[in-house]
Amino acid sequence: MASESLRVWRTNASAAFDEIENAHKAVGGTRPGRRFLTQQLNYAYTMLLAARFQGFARALQVQTAEAIALGAHNATYAELLGENLTSNRALERHNAQPNSIAEDFARFGLDIWTEVDRERNGNDERRKKLWTLVTWRNAIAHDDIDAKRAKGALEPV
Repeated sequence: MASESLRVWRTNASAAFDEIENAHKAVGGTRPGRRFLTQQLNYAYTMLLAARFQGFARALQVQTAEAIALGAHNATYAELLGENLTSNRALERHNAQPNSIAEDFARFGLDIWTEVDRERNGNDERRKKLWTLVTWRNAIAHDDIDAKRAKGALEPV
């Protein structure tokens, strides 16, 4: 059974991605070739993807904490446990980067990336892409794309 966070990702987030993709096609067309006048849409898409993924990761972490807290022997302990498992999360202080995700799921005694790797191959490349997304998101959000490019910190996407 899929989690509520995954359902939201597959519906609401997916619809938002479709919307911005349709705007991109409306401005840039659908035929092969270089697109002009779409750079700001690309930046907006990057920010949207990073934001939606962070929301997904946070929601999944909260749902996991709630599921664990349900096993508590009384309501007071369940509330305390739930609060402890979600307070001061890395995903509240940092982007949804591999380290932040790992830190927050480690609260459950879970090595999230080991578990993810067991389920599916190719995750090293996905983690690299996540780091690239976060690096681009930060460059866009902090208006230092040119400086990051000059340092070689921005990989082409």
